Amino acid sequence: MENKSKLVALKEHLDKFLPLYVTVAIIAGFILGLHMNVKAHSSLFKTLNMIVVISMIYPMMVNLRVEALKDTFKLWKSLLIALLVGLVFAPLLVYVLALMFHINPSLSLGLILAVVVPCSSMAIAYTGLSDGNLELGTIIVAISFTLAIVTVPGWLKLFASAYHLNVSAWLLIKTILIVVFIPFFFGYLTRIYLLKRVGKEGFIKIKPLFPSISLLGMYTIVFLIFMEKAKLIYAKLNIVLIALIPLVLYYVIGLLFLTYFDKWIGLKYKDHMAVVFTSIGKNEGTAMAIALSAGMGLMAVPPAIVPILQIPFLIGYVKIANRIKMLYGETQLVGKFVPDYSHESLEDALEEVEIEEEEEKF
Repeated sequence: MENKSKLVALKEHLDKFLPLYVTVAIIAGFILGLHMNVKAHSSLFKTLNMIVVISMIYPMMVNLRVEALKDTFKLWKSLLIALLVGLVFAPLLVYVLALMFHINPSLSLGLILAVVVPCSSMAIAYTGLSDGNLELGTIIVAISFTLAIVTVPGWLKLFASAYHLNVSAWLLIKTILIVVFIPFFFGYLTRIYLLKRVGKEGFIKIKPLFPSISLLGMYTIVFLIFMEKAKLIYAKLNIVLIALIPLVLYYVIGLLFLTYFDKWIGLKYKDHMAVVFTSIGKNEGTAMAIALSAGMGLMAVPPAIVPILQIPFLIGYVKIANRIKMLYGETQLVGKFVPDYSHESLEDALEEVEIEEEEEKF
C-alpha cells in the first residue's frame, strides 16, 4: 500500500506544482540557451527532442483503451469541430488579427504559418492530464496531420503565393508516425504485457506512475524548447513583442470561443478537452521546419515564440480543468480516476474503477 501511496503522491505533487516547474523550466532553458552554442549540437537536440516527446506521449498510450477508439468515430460532431477550428478557423482568425495590427507582411505570413500547421504533439498529453477523451484526441491528431498535407500548402499559397513555398509532405507524415503511431504501438503492447504479467489489480497499483512520467517529460521538453530558441528570441526581441499581440488574442479568443461553443452545442467535458487542445494547440516544430526550409528568417520568428504563449495558455487550461468540468455540469473532479487507496480493501477500489468505466460508456 505504501508504494501505491507514493505513486499517487508523486502524481499529485507534479500536478499541484505544475506552473512552478514550467516557469523554472522556461527561465532555466532561456538562460542556458543564451550562454551555449546550441547550433553546434543541433542534430543532438533534434534527436533528444524526439525522444522526450515520445517519452511524454508513450505513458499516456499505456493507459489508452484501444477498444474504445472505434467508438470515437461516432463522435462526428467533436471531430468536425476540432478539424474546422484547427485547420480553418485558426488561420483565418490570425490573418484578420495581423491585418488589424498592421503587421509586417513576412511576419504576418509567419504568424499564419504558426497556426495553419496541425495540432501539437503535446495535445495528447494535455488531453490525458486533464482527464479528457484520450481516444478522441488521438484520432483528431492523426486526421489533422493527414489533412495538413493539403491544408498547409493550400493556405500558404492563398495568403502568400508570391513566396512559392515548398512544403514537405514527408515531414508531416514522418512527424505523425513518430509522435503518434510509434508511442501508440508500444503503449498498446506495454498495456497488454502488464495486464498479463501483473493482472488488473497490479496494473491499477502502478497506473498513477504513467501520468507522472508524462509530466516529467513535459517539463523537459519545455526546457529544451526555450534553450534552443533563446538566442533567436533575444536577437529579435522587438519583433517578438509585436508578434505576441495577435498570438495572445488568438489563444484568448480561441479558448473562450471553444469553451462556450462546445458547451452550447452539448459536448461532454471529456470530448471538449480533446477538441480544445487538438485544435488550439499547434506544432511549432513543423512550422519552424517549413519556415527555415524556405530560407526566410523573419518568417520563422512567430513559430519560434509560440511556446512562450502556447505552453502557459494550455497548461493554464489544464490547471482550471475542474472549473471547466463544473461549467459543463459534471461534479467528478479531474484526477478522480486514480483509485483512492484509503478504501478498506483493494476490491473496493477495483469495484469503484469498474463502475466509473461502465458509466463512461454511456
